[in-house]
Amino acid sequence: MSVNEVLGLLRQQGTRRTIDEMARYGVEAERAFGVPMGALLELKKRLGTDHALSLALWKSGWYEARLLAALVGDPQRVSTDRRLRGKRRANGRPRRASS
Repeated sequence: MSVNEVLGLLRQQGTRRTIDEMARYGVEAERAFGVPMGALLELKKRLGTDHALSLALWKSGWYEARLLAALVGDPQRVSTDRRLRGKRRANGRPRRASS
């Protein structure tokens, strides 16, 4: 499945209600479709492991696409440097230091 097909599925499955509920859990995503985690897990089952798709989903910048990228990526192919950068920029922004 292509990245555009996956993004289309995410767009279809997203709801405004889910986006509103994300704030309750401290999720501040500038670009989100509002797809519940259960739907992402089901989509992961359909996609299996696909490292190339994972990289393309991450580059899209969408919150759910990045969650799905973490689920479908091959952990053996992700470099330590990339993992560290991902922790700092999970939502496309540097992490804020906690007070």
